[in-house]
Amino acid sequence: MSVSILSPSEIQAKLLEKSYAAQKTYLAMYSTWLGGIVKDPSLMMVPVDDHLVHRGDGVFEALKVVNGQVFLMQEHLERLASSAAQIHLQLPMSIEEMRNIILKTTEVSGVQNAVLRLYISRGPGGFTTNPYDSIASQMYLVVTSYTPLSEEKYLNGVKVGRSQVPPKEPWLAKIKTCNYLPNVLMKKESVDRKIDFTIGVDPQGFMTEGSTENIVLVDKNKNLLRPKLRQILKGTTMMRSFELAQALVAEGILDSVQEKDLTEKDIFEAQEVMMIGTTLDVLPVTEYEGAKIGTGKQGPVAQRLLQLLREDMKQGSKVTPVYQTEKVLA
Repeated sequence: MSVSILSPSEIQAKLLEKSYAAQKTYLAMYSTWLGGIVKDPSLMMVPVDDHLVHRGDGVFEALKVVNGQVFLMQEHLERLASSAAQIHLQLPMSIEEMRNIILKTTEVSGVQNAVLRLYISRGPGGFTTNPYDSIASQMYLVVTSYTPLSEEKYLNGVKVGRSQVPPKEPWLAKIKTCNYLPNVLMKKESVDRKIDFTIGVDPQGFMTEGSTENIVLVDKNKNLLRPKLRQILKGTTMMRSFELAQALVAEGILDSVQEKDLTEKDIFEAQEVMMIGTTLDVLPVTEYEGAKIGTGKQGPVAQRLLQLLREDMKQGSKVTPVYQTEKVLA
């Protein structure tokens, strides 16, 4: 078998020929390595020796753009900076510069609704585990299409089961690192089982989280409960939802909002169970391990919390407009 040795022009031509369905959702990419924005999905690449590629050595965030506004941008960037600091990864630029690039790249994409995939890597420089081989940290931002779940999912809920994948150690679970192998395996098992999500359970029998989403519930005493943040990622959408839920306490729909160790028994006995995440918003769980949860339909808390969250995305204090920016890349 002959193996071709490709010239730079041949490589570029082949890259432009390559295509697959998901690429249609890739709208724009900013790369510090390239020093600008790329709009052709075939050219959205990172160096093969970037530690992000061969070691998962980096951190990331996923932000949502709704009606031309980025939701919870400051919260996401603060968590990104915290994650980077915990693995001693220096950001390639200031948070303010990052913010301007996010807005400019989103503006270039020309869409009103999107998911922003933001990665900070250790950078290229070698294939060893030595982080000091990398020449400089890098930032990669990809603007992708956002397709919300069907309204049927919000009305009829989703099926959830117990994960067999061991939860991450507490120190690692609190960092949004690009080393996401356990999360990948959790998603695989849910697809293989033909359910929507699986939830981790720690050695003490306490619920942790899904592959990319948090689980919360309303107990029989009308308390909205989330797991303690001991061994889970501090979900930005979950935390904002719990702030908004104080309005439901004032309305008498809820008695309180709390953080508590939760077990499978709590799930089976709950009035309502919900998955909360950046791309999910507030999604009711109506079945856990084959058992019906609550009425088997979207409950009143899930309905009101979803309404409050979506109103917050449109006109709340946590949105940043994309198309009114005057700052441009230097």
